Amino acid sequence: MTTPARYRLPPPGVLATRDIAAMGVPPAIVRDWVRRGRLHRCGGSPHYPWYRADDVAPLVAAWQNNPRRRTTTS
Repeated sequence: MTTPARYRLPPPGVLATRDIAAMGVPPAIVRDWVRRGRLHRCGGSPHYPWYRADDVAPLVAAWQNNPRRRTTTS
């Protein structure tokens, strides 16, 4: 029996959407980056893609420093 895709750990230097979400970026933003061609998958599965950390880092930094981004309130 193989490990389901959602439980596989990406190799070093690669991030899953859940890892990017742990940085505070909503999964919808990650999907938008992919849709707009700013971020490209480098593996994983169709439902649980992986992304290169070197590609993710500048996008996350720009998103966190954007004064116009929406903030959630609890």
